[in-house]
Amino acid sequence: MSLFGKIFGTGGGKGGKGPTPQEAIQKLRETEEMLAKKQEFLEKKIDHELLTAKKNGTKNKRGEINLPGLLP
Repeated sequence: MSLFGKIFGTGGGKGGKGPTPQEAIQKLRETEEMLAKKQEFLEKKIDHELLTAKKNGTKNKRGEINLPGLLP
């Protein structure tokens, strides 16, 4: 293999085929399920943070917000 081929990975190497259509569909379904779970988690977290913000907004004029990692 030439130097050009080694640098850009042309020819030889992995050369494997892609997944079958059934495998690709299954992988996409798994990915969709994982993303749906993440979305549900984040929506619950948003709701919780909104409730906290509303509670602090009416009670606490200083408006303290819990931002992990920003304050010691």
